Amino acid sequence: MNKWILSVALAGLLFSAGCAPTTFVQQQSGWKSIELREGLIKNYDAAWQTVVDTIARDYDIELVDKSSGYLRTAWAYGISGGNAQRYRGRLTVKFSDVKTPDKVEIKTDAAWLSSGGPFSYPGWVPGYDTAFQRDIFTALSGRLGRTVPKD
Repeated sequence: MNKWILSVALAGLLFSAGCAPTTFVQQQSGWKSIELREGLIKNYDAAWQTVVDTIARDYDIELVDKSSGYLRTAWAYGISGGNAQRYRGRLTVKFSDVKTPDKVEIKTDAAWLSSGGPFSYPGWVPGYDTAFQRDIFTALSGRLGRTVPKD
């Protein structure tokens, strides 16, 4: 009986280690727009500072270029409750107009570490996470936007 319990527990551990969370989608997320609220429209310095302040609270910023309106975070491990060694996410922000902005573009990425299988090699599988994306847009929309975008 003990061998059976140990076998089931080991199989469950291996299964959970090799599967991505249910919120993971194996395709590119694409860019989503947040329309800036009053006070930030056409005020790039204030909009940029709000973006940086909001993101820096929870994420390490890896690349930042205020002159082009581009910011990308480092990979954050364990997003959406996923395994911290096998699941990661990051976000990218782009202002298309740095002189008189009226919106900001946001994109999220996620990746899970596949253990491989009979038809695949082990490695990071790219995609996005619906819960991570929703949480990022909600946080940024609350500080930057007029309304929270829908999924």
